[in-house]
Amino acid sequence: MIPIALQLYTVREDLAQDPVRIIKAVAEIGYQGVEGGTPTGMSNQDYLSLLADNNLTLIGSGTSTADLRNNLSQVVERCSELGINTLMCGIGGELRQSDGDWKGVVDGLAEGCAKASEAGLRILYHNHAFEFEDKVDGQYGLDYLFDTIPETDIQAELDTYWVQVGGEDPVAYINKYAGRLPRLHIKDRAPAPADEECPFAEVGHGILDWDGIFAAAPTAGVEWYVVEQDRCARSPLESARMSLEYLRSRDMI
Repeated sequence: MIPIALQLYTVREDLAQDPVRIIKAVAEIGYQGVEGGTPTGMSNQDYLSLLADNNLTLIGSGTSTADLRNNLSQVVERCSELGINTLMCGIGGELRQSDGDWKGVVDGLAEGCAKASEAGLRILYHNHAFEFEDKVDGQYGLDYLFDTIPETDIQAELDTYWVQVGGEDPVAYINKYAGRLPRLHIKDRAPAPADEECPFAEVGHGILDWDGIFAAAPTAGVEWYVVEQDRCARSPLESARMSLEYLRSRDMI
């Protein structure tokens, strides 16, 4: 049975105001872990103590390409303090700054990932939709990235919603990167016409093929499901609860 974490970006505003209350609420809902860095104003040790008090596992945090290349020692130190070795990253900001220079940005990411791998860190690439909108040498940007950077240096943290929005089949991409996919962001897309108000939906309350996704994920080597909802039509905690209740209804927790 694959454990289920909450990406804390889902509850980011409430977390910034009252991290103790929000972490406790996430645990009470029934999540087994969280993904996300230390809340502002809290020390790493206090964050770990808070998670431990609520029986939550910290499964990873985030990083940037620039930090991997230029501030690796600080990244390693932070990971050591938090007791993690897995970080996710993206390149949207770098692409905007470079006017869409995919090859240059991917080369920079490759350099950072190689250094991180040598330092014992595992870097996961987290996609959005733009990786399916741009093509490099005839292939999607996402596939170019994974073909260019060795599997030993970067793995995938596919986002089901953004694969769908990008016009591709999440199940096909789970199968495509089987063995290179330790984390899967599970996120649903609202059906029309609700998607005009908020395109995101709680897991199981939208249009994604969850039967297919959950059939493919175990054989793909997924270690954790990570619930994430960028925007919510109701309170973020209630959305997080609804997603987990759906997963519980499927006997997944």
